[in-house]
Amino acid sequence: MPEYTGFSRKKLVLGDGEALPPIPPAPFVELGVSSPFSFLRGASDAIELVLTALEMGMDSIGIADRNTLAGVVRLHSAAKGAGMRPLIGCRIDPVDAPSLLAYPIDREGYGRLSRMLSLGKMRCEKGECDLTLSEVALHGEGIAFIAMPAADLDAFEAALPAMAAALPGMKHIAAAHLYRGDDLARIERLDRLARAHGLTILATNDVHYATPDRRPLQDVMSCIREKVTLATAGYRLNPNAERHLKSPAEMVRLFERWPHAIAATRAFADAIDFSLDELRYEYPRESVPGGRTPQQQLAHLTWIGASKRWKEGVPPRILKQLKHELALIEKLDFARYFLTVHDIVAFARSLDPRSCARDAAARRTARSVIAWALPRSTRRPATCCSNASFPRSGKSRPTSTSISSMSGARK
Repeated sequence: MPEYTGFSRKKLVLGDGEALPPIPPAPFVELGVSSPFSFLRGASDAIELVLTALEMGMDSIGIADRNTLAGVVRLHSAAKGAGMRPLIGCRIDPVDAPSLLAYPIDREGYGRLSRMLSLGKMRCEKGECDLTLSEVALHGEGIAFIAMPAADLDAFEAALPAMAAALPGMKHIAAAHLYRGDDLARIERLDRLARAHGLTILATNDVHYATPDRRPLQDVMSCIREKVTLATAGYRLNPNAERHLKSPAEMVRLFERWPHAIAATRAFADAIDFSLDELRYEYPRESVPGGRTPQQQLAHLTWIGASKRWKEGVPPRILKQLKHELALIEKLDFARYFLTVHDIVAFARSLDPRSCARDAAARRTARSVIAWALPRSTRRPATCCSNASFPRSGKSRPTSTSISSMSGARK
């Protein structure tokens, strides 16, 4: 097996003053790409996928991990660093219908897709997602769907009328060469099915890795997922090494009989008007009572907390740092972040676990005195104002925070 030289801790970044030449639109766009966040299925990371697609002349690439958006940030970052356009989506596996590729058309559609996945995951064990077709339809506004046929086309044909009726945003059926000897008949049948329901077939290679030499790794991952050995895996493994990225020219050749399937990929990609660049940190407005701004509410809670922490009076250096941090938080408009975390901790303590907040920046900078005063943290802060860089004035967003609930030795 080739030595793996992965990119899990690397990023594609431009040098100072460096600009990428524009990439001309390719006739074909690969959609439904699996990354390692399709756990034990995707065998190439985002940078491998993007660099391979770039070498092939692609200008866009569409990620679609199974029942998760966990891999979209890495693919977005890699694609933007390479000058490509990332298409953000996921693969949904309803319990009562064939699989679907789901791509938000706009910001509102992304929000609905996120809520849909949360709904499916919150009632399952970790790693699973329980969604019905009706629940997908309920959250389907602003999302473009592509039906993904399984091996059994009879079952797919029986399910297709209900899917088409439930999902107005589903305009395509994915078609891929499986290299099992019946591709011509299979894709022709899918084409007829699509036309009968007012849909169009869309070409894909159902990509699970960037290049053919990743197939052995994907086989091993499949064995781990299925809890078998390579010797006993049998038909649980893909029968060939064709689930890799293929150039637009090669895909055009493969679908020469169905040029509309190639054109559909380009039209689908061009209709997507959503980017992760549109997302911003948004915090609940309910954390602020009427008549106060978020900053006023934070200051109010801070001074109440400080008076309880330091019952004999706030020390001068603490007072100086509190004023410094409040001014910096107001400048950066981070008040809602502190109020949101304060509400989460208050709720956790109302259930009687002991909670402790940990800031990602705390390992390298002083802990906020405001976090100590609210109270949100059980660890005393550093109190030297010259070293108090929480949050840093150059940051455009708050530091991440995790909250642990502890009961005895359990965490």
